[in-house]
Amino acid sequence: YDRLDGKKRETLKAAVKECVSTHKQLNYNELPNYWITTDIYPELVDGLKRWWDMYSDEMYLIQRGQSGRQSFSSYGMQREHSVPKSWWKSGNSVEYTPAYSDMWNLYPSNGAANQAKLNYPFGPTSSTTFDNGVSKVGAPKNGYGGGASRVFEPADEYKGDFARTMFYMACVYNDINWVINYMYRAESYPTLTQWACNMLLQWARQDPVSQKEIDRNNLVEQCQGNRNPFVDFPELAEYIWGLRTTEVFKLSEQEGSDPTPPITG
Repeated sequence: YDRLDGKKRETLKAAVKECVSTHKQLNYNELPNYWITTDIYPELVDGLKRWWDMYSDEMYLIQRGQSGRQSFSSYGMQREHSVPKSWWKSGNSVEYTPAYSDMWNLYPSNGAANQAKLNYPFGPTSSTTFDNGVSKVGAPKNGYGGGASRVFEPADEYKGDFARTMFYMACVYNDINWVINYMYRAESYPTLTQWACNMLLQWARQDPVSQKEIDRNNLVEQCQGNRNPFVDFPELAEYIWGLRTTEVFKLSEQEGSDPTPPITG
């Protein structure tokens, strides 16, 4: 992270990409065999591991002797792209970029929630067509959605998690072929559309980095060789897009610094 020191705004965003864009490209089909390490609850249930699904509250237990893929298939779980793969395309391919299987973009998901989410952007809902108590899909509130007819709204406890995923994607994959522009544009800065940027910053403020994210950060690094700097430095997004863009980012000041409080009203 030395490259981040002394940078601000667009130069800081570019430095983030330099720091973490190089990583092992994993096989998409094998992701559950990595997730069995990175995306399970720390507590056992009757001696069994439990999948940590941020899209539902279903009790998905991993039976003894099962591989990640075997357990995953037995429950009809799905590999969910936070940033939908249909948003980028080269020719007719969505698999040409490491974004397709990047663990910082994909999470294990309940099948029904994944199907309801489709390729809608994130956003607060004004009414719902799908609500399982954790995930909502429905019409966006005024000013949200970027023109989409529906949005996907995660539970409050995961909004910051997904915001930090979206920040990572905006830095590492700013230059891929974005063919759907609800939340991203193919540009070096800011890459995030304005409404999306404002919303994600607010979500990150209201849902700070959790122990789950800290643990996952360490484990994903072991699997694919890179970290999410927005988990390591919760204020980093503020220096790139938010309330601290006029300030220089200094590594020495990050640990123990006062976080930006949520903005209300």
